[in-house]
Amino acid sequence: MNAAREGAVQLRFEEPPPLWRAYTRALLSRKPALAASSMPAIEARASAVTDARALAAYREVCGCPEDGRLPLAYPHVLAMPLHMAMLTAPAFPVRLPGLVHVANRIERRRAIAAHERLDFLCTLPGLRETARGQEFDLHTQARSGGEPVWSETCTYLARRHGPRDGAARIALELPAHGEAVQWPAPDGIGRRYARVSGDRNPIHLHAATARLFGYTRPIAHGMWSLARVAAQLEARAGGPIAQLACAFKLPVALPAQLRLYAWEDGGASRYLLTDAAGARPHLEGGYKLA
Repeated sequence: MNAAREGAVQLRFEEPPPLWRAYTRALLSRKPALAASSMPAIEARASAVTDARALAAYREVCGCPEDGRLPLAYPHVLAMPLHMAMLTAPAFPVRLPGLVHVANRIERRRAIAAHERLDFLCTLPGLRETARGQEFDLHTQARSGGEPVWSETCTYLARRHGPRDGAARIALELPAHGEAVQWPAPDGIGRRYARVSGDRNPIHLHAATARLFGYTRPIAHGMWSLARVAAQLEARAGGPIAQLACAFKLPVALPAQLRLYAWEDGGASRYLLTDAAGARPHLEGGYKLA
């Protein structure tokens, strides 16, 4: 990820671009739901510095402690304007509305101080065909002073069927051992996370806008759920997470009560986020402590 690849579409910004441009392009897009052919690689670069007030608001919404370092998932918020610019670029072959965030993987190489300037390189190498549709891996690397300090891979899916197709068939197997903790996802959490992250996807904001996309109620941002899980896992472990993998399962319809299970499985640390009854899976994955 260090060098631009020959033939890639390159987007370069002095600072993260305004999100309203990407939302306007997404709203006016006439792209198809699925790509008819392959796509060129897309790359984007920019630098960002954390705003102290914005970070404090994020900590409050996501339950992260004030410990002087960036929360595990916060660089994703800083890089999101680049992500949106890439996913709405003319070279990206499918429309953004309907694209589903299905998985996420984060690695933090060291603690990142809240004041550090981060240089971001984001790459979209192409697409792959799967049984469910077309998947796109968006890779992000953050450097500080030339040193790689954080990376992420977001996997997005363009479905061959409707956005909720097959959701009811997801199986749930609760862990036989491990601790469980519960917290609420209030009705307005989608709007609150939108304000601190810039992610104003209408499916998260109000029932009326969510219904336009087939949901009867607004649903929580997946990255809010992931950030909340990471904060709870770190509090449980008494130390920072170095790696976190996440598969997004069923959406969290708001308001909701959520339950997090955490356990050890053959030396690996695992977690599962469900509804309060332990009947519907929302997130699952594994993690490693620093």
